Amino acid sequence: MSNWRNALFAPRCVAVVGASATPGKAGTLFLKNLTAQESGFKGQVVAIHPSARELLGAPAYSRLDAAPTGVDLAVIVTPAASVPGVIEDCGKAGVPVAVVITGGFAEVGPQGAELQRRTLEAAAAQGVRLIGPNCFGVISAGCGLNASLSIGLPKKGGVSLITQSGAYGMAAYSRSMDEGVGFSKIVALGNKADLNETDILAYLADDPETTVIALLLESIRDGRRLFEALADITKRKPVVVLKTGRRPAGQRAAASHTAALSTDAVVVEAALRQAGAHVVEDGYALLNVAAALDWQPPLRGKNVAVITNSGGVGVELTDLLEEKGLAVPALSRELQEALARELPAHGSAINPIDVTTDWARFSRMYGACVAQLMESDEVDAVVPVLLQRSALMEEVSAAIIDAQATARAGGSQKPLHICWVAPRAADSNRARLLSAGIPCHLWPAGAATALAALRTRPAADLPPPLDAIASPGAVGPDGWIATADAFSLLARQGFSVAPFVMAASAKQACAGAAELGFPVVVKAERAGLTHKSDQGAVRLGLCDEASVARVYEDFCARLGPGPALVQKQSPAGLELVIGGRRDASFGPLVLFGLGGVWVEALNDVALRLAPFGVAEARAMLDELKGGKLLDGYRGAPPIDRNALAGLISELSRWFAAAGWVSEFDLNPIIGVGETFTMVDARMRAVSPR
Repeated sequence: MSNWRNALFAPRCVAVVGASATPGKAGTLFLKNLTAQESGFKGQVVAIHPSARELLGAPAYSRLDAAPTGVDLAVIVTPAASVPGVIEDCGKAGVPVAVVITGGFAEVGPQGAELQRRTLEAAAAQGVRLIGPNCFGVISAGCGLNASLSIGLPKKGGVSLITQSGAYGMAAYSRSMDEGVGFSKIVALGNKADLNETDILAYLADDPETTVIALLLESIRDGRRLFEALADITKRKPVVVLKTGRRPAGQRAAASHTAALSTDAVVVEAALRQAGAHVVEDGYALLNVAAALDWQPPLRGKNVAVITNSGGVGVELTDLLEEKGLAVPALSRELQEALARELPAHGSAINPIDVTTDWARFSRMYGACVAQLMESDEVDAVVPVLLQRSALMEEVSAAIIDAQATARAGGSQKPLHICWVAPRAADSNRARLLSAGIPCHLWPAGAATALAALRTRPAADLPPPLDAIASPGAVGPDGWIATADAFSLLARQGFSVAPFVMAASAKQACAGAAELGFPVVVKAERAGLTHKSDQGAVRLGLCDEASVARVYEDFCARLGPGPALVQKQSPAGLELVIGGRRDASFGPLVLFGLGGVWVEALNDVALRLAPFGVAEARAMLDELKGGKLLDGYRGAPPIDRNALAGLISELSRWFAAAGWVSEFDLNPIIGVGETFTMVDARMRAVSPR
């Protein structure tokens, strides 16, 4: 079996290298897991041991190439120093893939890193692909393969988990036993010396047994490749991602607003969301959301109907849902009247729907309300709250299960989720709901968190790239491009730049101002002058030549001799910022937000990997907390959102094509209606290597 993918997930023969029969040894555990009768693995399992002929019922051989059947998958649990030699043996025996469980590699320091390098070198020379080292192992529930440290095989289902943390392989088993989450594949990548998350994603994307992919990442080797893979996969099946290590202890000094605002954590989250992934913040949510997507249709809108037997809990859940960007809208009068016919006189059908404490009618009210809401086009999801008595009543759970079955038979593809607030005495009813594929999220906070993460966001379509854009001839020793050159470059690309002239003396500054027409703005141009306004290097509203001359001379006195840029002052408008930088892993990215001197203080920005289209740029506008300013505020004229989105998209395409630009800031851009004028520009070239 030459294909490493089939060899990894559906092997005909698995060898445990370092097998043992001694209790407590890893070689013993792996032999037991692979041969456990309850797992049902139909392939052959062999033990590799220097002297034994049989271990725990499995035939044993001294070498891999001595096994009479060709080995597809080698599970290596020998000491770290021996692993490079074992990999060479794998190559000689024709083993296409090995899972290195053993630790003691790059995770322990320089000596381990050198050992890992030699292991990878041996694998490359022999044509052997590696999972690990220092990993939990691999599970393929469909064929009963448990080549892992797990104490058992999880239930079969549609969730496949890729994780760097072995603990989450263990957690998958416990969540399967406790809550019925079904798994197809589990792969723990460990140190990711060879095969990484993107390689496994490519396999799972086409795996018919996998309906949902859960991905836990501690590190990302190639962010752009991961982004492109996710953007393709999420069009076919959902991917839920948890990225840990989001809060580094230190933050690097940044010379531009864009660099300061686009930290590693922000970039990763923006890229994952742009690719269409469901991003979560903790491991419980990772498996919770993945299971919900396996059991229920996706949440395609934001409108949620809440049914509750406690007004207070219903209001709490409503608040939490709306804080997370979802909505609990008031229902139409017609739908309210239909629901009210099932409720007591003092109930409420507005939304949240309050069935009150009329216990005797709970099952009928819950069942009827779920049935009507599952058929209504006014809401995108239905969330019954089962609290204390309603959760304890078996007939309530049965009524909800029946209502879902009827709705599905009628073609409804609306998700149904339970907000579960109940004592342990009601666990049997929760188990019935879970068995029926109805997720039960713990308490309002858990339900709101899950629903928000479940909302489907289409992956962005990438626009066609522009032809490569040549760099200007002059670049300063620090990489910064002169403002005039940056403006000229942008103008040649068709962007609107405020008219300007460069002046090397007060006389030239006055002449330029007269030519441009007053009022003007004068800005000092000096090497290393990063944020001009912070250093008093920008003066606005200059209305005559005398004031221009005074400002020029003041700049020279305070900042040292040097030129100034004289610019036609643009009419008042909304100050915006658009910037970009090249991330070492994810490549070009573009930032948009409200601009001016407050950009970093407000931190109200949206971020995307470049290039992207107009629809993606429109979504960026909707993310801003201060987005209402775009629509006119207290008499200010509104900004043309379509025109602004077009500008952001075009700049993203320009930046992607201008590979010599490492970062740029256009702050501010003055927006008035459908006109956007760039009045300041900073641009830096990629450092030569």
